[in-house]
Amino acid sequence: MRPSAILKPFVYAALAVPLAAAATAAPQFNQDNIRATIKTLSSDPFGGRAPGSAGEKLTMDYISGKFKEYGVAPADNGSYLQEVPLKQITADPATVLSFSGGAAPITLAYGSEMVISTGRPVPEVTLKDAPLVFAGYGVVAPEYHWNDYAGLDVKGKVVVVLVNDPGHADPARFDGKAMTYYGRWTYKYEEAARQGAAGVLIVHELEPAGYPWEVVQGSWTGPLEELPPGDTYLPAIQGWITHDSAEKLFTASGLDFAALKQAAAKPGFRAVPMKLSVDVTLKNTVHDIVSHNVVGLLKGASRPDEVLIYSAHWDHLGEHSVNGKTEIFHGAIDNGSGISGLLELARVFAAGRRPARSVLFIATTCEEQNLLGAKYYAAHPFFPLRDTVGDINMDVLDTYGRTRDVTVRGGRFMSGMDDALVAAAKSLGVSVSPDAEPEKGYYFRADHFEFAKAGVPALSIALGNDYVGRAAGWGATQHRDYVAHRYHKPADVYDPAWDLSGMVEQLGLLYRTGYGLADSDSWPAWKNAGPFAAVRKAEGR
Repeated sequence: MRPSAILKPFVYAALAVPLAAAATAAPQFNQDNIRATIKTLSSDPFGGRAPGSAGEKLTMDYISGKFKEYGVAPADNGSYLQEVPLKQITADPATVLSFSGGAAPITLAYGSEMVISTGRPVPEVTLKDAPLVFAGYGVVAPEYHWNDYAGLDVKGKVVVVLVNDPGHADPARFDGKAMTYYGRWTYKYEEAARQGAAGVLIVHELEPAGYPWEVVQGSWTGPLEELPPGDTYLPAIQGWITHDSAEKLFTASGLDFAALKQAAAKPGFRAVPMKLSVDVTLKNTVHDIVSHNVVGLLKGASRPDEVLIYSAHWDHLGEHSVNGKTEIFHGAIDNGSGISGLLELARVFAAGRRPARSVLFIATTCEEQNLLGAKYYAAHPFFPLRDTVGDINMDVLDTYGRTRDVTVRGGRFMSGMDDALVAAAKSLGVSVSPDAEPEKGYYFRADHFEFAKAGVPALSIALGNDYVGRAAGWGATQHRDYVAHRYHKPADVYDPAWDLSGMVEQLGLLYRTGYGLADSDSWPAWKNAGPFAAVRKAEGR
């Protein structure tokens, strides 16, 4: 499936899911278990849980040990571990990007001014005198009558593109403020490669990206993973430059960055050649590694060949040099919280009456490296995808307390999975709202998206907004503070002062939603005839 295909707005329609079975016994989620899991996984000995590290082995042992303790069976012929073969590529941090053709040479330093890498598992990538071109948002979207590459030959060239999509600048375009997949950095890399570009540089800006430059530094430096062969669709170099660096390059080319940014959001924009050429030699250390998804199975009582999935990623960013000091990126909330939820759901399901269908609990690897563990499972599933009811994903659960609501990632209700959530929430007196920040593109940033691309209806919830006992807007303030100071930073550490009552209620909602689906004969469907529905139809559902 073409990953750039975009979903149109959906019409809400209720999905009848039996909830009586789920309500026969109220699940009892244990806050002590939740705390212990988050505290353990984010502790120093786990080293930030990087794939292929000693921390991975500790994490695998912890999760599989809990599955075994709770009576959840190994899912892969007696093993809890699904091997995920990877190419680990580490760029030399001494790399500089050099630009010539202006009044004076310009160099950008790795980390502080730019971050580049290659997805190709080779020891060295070199570009010499590669022309620089501004290609707007770097988008080719026929359904929106948009083509930033129209009439442009970028073979052997490096394209500079804006983050997000034209709807962010002009709400009349695309899906307005709700980011489409065209706005994601992954799409921009892929499209540049399809166009034959030698490289692609995304201009980072805080508001349209949704995170500060420090997140770029922490997320895309050090060892990076790719599924082999790795060079099928990726450019020779790919990465980010700071806003200030972009201003410097445009000025040296005699161009006004602010004016061209405005022009790029208007229909009919055409790419603008820049005066500069790029020189870079990127040296890499390349290793073959094997990481793992950890997968537990509870077989269904009467239709065990049909399966509902709960997923959460166990990996984080490992250790990186920050201002000359090696720091652990602990990943307590992202995603120790999600794994704690996955394990608690596994425990509660195993202790209760088995639903008709099987339930699969997948702790994925390499979510932080473009959802690679989920992508690998979707390509090598233990159950045929046509027999997979749906995926319920957990990525960053609530550590702030109880809410009267929950939001759904994606900006709109996308499939019957959302309807099942709404029905379960209604029975619990909780309201459900579309994504409060659709401009951040959260639906495309977590593992459920790989299931969706494979046709499987997929759901992921976000934090609520209406916190019990708190003033209006308090929750949004906490989330902004997390993104600014802890998201993908060493400061994402366990805090014993967290109020986990909200997470317990989230898990109760996700349990009821999943149990209702697993104990029914319903097959949630996508809400339009878009790309995900087309893949699902091809699977025979």
